[in-house]
Amino acid sequence: MGSGDPGRSSVESVMENHRSLNSIVPGGDGEPDTLRERVSHWVLLEGRRESVTAGLLLGVLTGLIVLSMIRPVDMYSLLQDTNTAQTLFNTLLSGTILLVSVVVSVTSIVLSEEITDIESQRQRIDGSIDYRGEIEEFIESDVSPARPADFLRTILRIIDQQASTIADIAADGESEEFAEDARTFADEVTAEAERAGEILSGARFGSFKVLLAGLNYDYSWQLHVARRFDRTYGEELTDDQQAAIDDLVESLKIYATGREYFKSLYYKREFARLSSRLLYVSLPTIVVTSYVLLALDSNLFPEVTFLTLTPLAVFVTVAYTIALTPYVMLTAFVLRAMTVTLRTLASGPFVLERGSELDEFDWDESDIEVSDRELQTGDGKQRADD
Repeated sequence: MGSGDPGRSSVESVMENHRSLNSIVPGGDGEPDTLRERVSHWVLLEGRRESVTAGLLLGVLTGLIVLSMIRPVDMYSLLQDTNTAQTLFNTLLSGTILLVSVVVSVTSIVLSEEITDIESQRQRIDGSIDYRGEIEEFIESDVSPARPADFLRTILRIIDQQASTIADIAADGESEEFAEDARTFADEVTAEAERAGEILSGARFGSFKVLLAGLNYDYSWQLHVARRFDRTYGEELTDDQQAAIDDLVESLKIYATGREYFKSLYYKREFARLSSRLLYVSLPTIVVTSYVLLALDSNLFPEVTFLTLTPLAVFVTVAYTIALTPYVMLTAFVLRAMTVTLRTLASGPFVLERGSELDEFDWDESDIEVSDRELQTGDGKQRADD
């Protein structure tokens, strides 16, 4: 994608450019570098929720065993003198039943939106076809791709080509400042489009990678810069330059709409998966927890010790970890859903990410002037600035 010398990639071109993204949007592309960042990225986004749940449960079990070895608890005395263990497992048993009931109920409410009359379904389908038709105006094929990953890749190619077109047209114009800004902008758009395209190229239908590519592609600052070109160089732009900027803004709006739509589909799919997984694990958890309540008073465990650990302490620790499974699974799913929400808060040309100061392409307070245009007041009357 993109333009440039055939002997080198667009990413290398951006790295060699003296006005790279680091001078425009500090913070780079946001890819995890350190081991801690990679682990956090896997837990919050990339990892399968079942694998994340198993990892968290393993961490809980390991932590409890280590604590039992460092500060051992006399479990036999605890069971004989108090009802603490029984009360704990009774609470977990009741909480598991309540948790599953609440989550399944909430999911049913979310999915109930799919149960509509035929007219609403028709409007939804018409809206989807109209949306696909908007992007088909920029491509030569008869219809746009049906799969989400291919559809987003098509939009990214269009955005990349339109940004390069703006740079080429700007180079033929009279404004050297606009030409330099447009070339920097086009190079970075190409680099980001390639990064997102690489993720989408290996994405399976319905996989989280489709949404992950949308999260990694920061369209907000590109939409901001494109609109700034229109405002800053408006009087100097030719008709071709103005048309190229308008086309890019429309393509970015189409991409933003698609990302939000796919995100809503992801939430519905994730809620459904969460409910089904909780139902799968809740019954074994309830059975195990119930058995633990019966076994604690039966004196089935010999009073032997190995490395400060007793069979009863190990049994209680493992049973407690199993009893936490529904809560840990809920945590794994909600963590990713909340991360997706936080990383997609930016809407349109508003950039909310920390460290996303736009430096050269951002506005300066000294450039803002209030016009003398008459303003509409709350009572319907107009007033003019003095």
